[in-house]
Amino acid sequence: MLLLCARLYSELGLPIAAKQYALAAATAARSAPDAGLGRFIPRGIILAAGYDRQAGNWISATRLFCIGLIAQNAYCDEPYDHERYPYVWEMMGDQALTLRAAQAVRPGFVPLLRTTTASAGIDTVIDDLLAPTADVPAATEEAYAEETDTHGVGRPFSDAGPTRRHTWSALGVDWEITCPNERLSVLAAEGYTAALQVFLGELAAQDPLFLPGSLSIEIRADATLHQDQPAVCDHSADRDTNRWRLRLPTAAPAHLEPDPSHLFTALIEVVISQSLLTDEAFMHLVEQTLADGLWHKLLVGRPYDELAAFLTEDDYRAMAELTDPAVGAGTPRGKTKPTALPLPARTGPGPGYEHGKALNTVRRRYAAMLPIVRHTLPRLTADPGFRHVATQLRQEGWRDWHLLTAIANAAGNHRAQHQCLRPRPGDSPEHRDRILAAMQAPEGPDDPPVPPEAFTEQALRSHLAASAASTAHGFGLTLRPIPLVPQALLSVLGDRYGYWTDDTEHTDPFDWSAAQDDTA
Repeated sequence: MLLLCARLYSELGLPIAAKQYALAAATAARSAPDAGLGRFIPRGIILAAGYDRQAGNWISATRLFCIGLIAQNAYCDEPYDHERYPYVWEMMGDQALTLRAAQAVRPGFVPLLRTTTASAGIDTVIDDLLAPTADVPAATEEAYAEETDTHGVGRPFSDAGPTRRHTWSALGVDWEITCPNERLSVLAAEGYTAALQVFLGELAAQDPLFLPGSLSIEIRADATLHQDQPAVCDHSADRDTNRWRLRLPTAAPAHLEPDPSHLFTALIEVVISQSLLTDEAFMHLVEQTLADGLWHKLLVGRPYDELAAFLTEDDYRAMAELTDPAVGAGTPRGKTKPTALPLPARTGPGPGYEHGKALNTVRRRYAAMLPIVRHTLPRLTADPGFRHVATQLRQEGWRDWHLLTAIANAAGNHRAQHQCLRPRPGDSPEHRDRILAAMQAPEGPDDPPVPPEAFTEQALRSHLAASAASTAHGFGLTLRPIPLVPQALLSVLGDRYGYWTDDTEHTDPFDWSAAQDDTA
């Protein structure tokens, strides 16, 4: 059952969770009273090496594979039989590809790989597997990076150099975990990653409503933190990435029973920051996952630090001392999208969306926006430049209420600034109310006209994007202090909340037919 779960996590694009379950199977077999189960020890280790490779840890996978082969020789008769042990030869083929890639684009890694495979006596086997490809041109670094990105797996040799990096995509978010390439931090980071991937797998059956974007977590093991202490979580954000820094306790002594509650708390604190759900709604999802057995899925037999304690300090030091980075380190991710995402973002109506209520909101928008720009609209309609921009936006899917919203926001901002009402950090509620009142006041015939440059295509797009936050709040959604890329929020509103399709019958505010006749 553990190996089946490992395979399922791998197929879902969650390889570190798969590695945890494969290692748990090996550990369970080692402690089982039935000696006949010993054959599952090498199988679990070798499969875990394959999942490690799927995550991009090609050097760690080589070492773990060789450890698994030693166990294969110890616990299995005819240990290299192709029919009885196909997993050995699947990984042997992958190991040959690892060496070929290193020879092509990371020759400095070859001595370490050769030394590792020699310890298991498989150098000749790998050379025989590679012999037919001797005259085949090797792939370039860009080709290797593109191929791994297309298949949704980690880039080769992501475990080389002083910092490890693991990336994957799930539920509309690009996830990244980094850590120092030393034993305690790697075990802590992989343990957190495995738990995070299991958690995401459970949330996939729910609707966490993640904001599309990037979430990066830097993890470091901290020996000064006692096992009873929670993780130290620091949150920051740059222009387009939700960033976290976590300090996690090192492994608990073997005589202590593991307590995953602090790890789970750190999981929730990070993951909820990417959700548009309210705290109450998100925690309701968490309770549902716990009712479905999440707690037992997070802790599979023993803590991750024990399950994965195969590599030594020297192994990690040798990887950290490699001077070349992961393959494709200089190529940004996202240029090549995976051909298929096993855990895509949820589709269908979003939480809190009701079509009838959404249409009522659109009616209210028409009623509220028209008075704000009732004298501006005729001037805009008579402007050929504006008509061209508006026609183009309508062809892209903008409804009249989108145009009115952007125009009203542009006019309102201009009017507020004309009255020297500008938002500033630390504004009092009274000052914010005065700004809002100026922006939403009905337009009078004697109000100074808003200049045409306030309604350029770029300005209209900007003002509509700025209004997306208000629209999200109208559906009961929560915007947390993370990088809010307007297009990401608009994509959620469009995909899940009818933002680009909902409209009602209304009087044409622009008199488009007259404008078209005039243009013709």
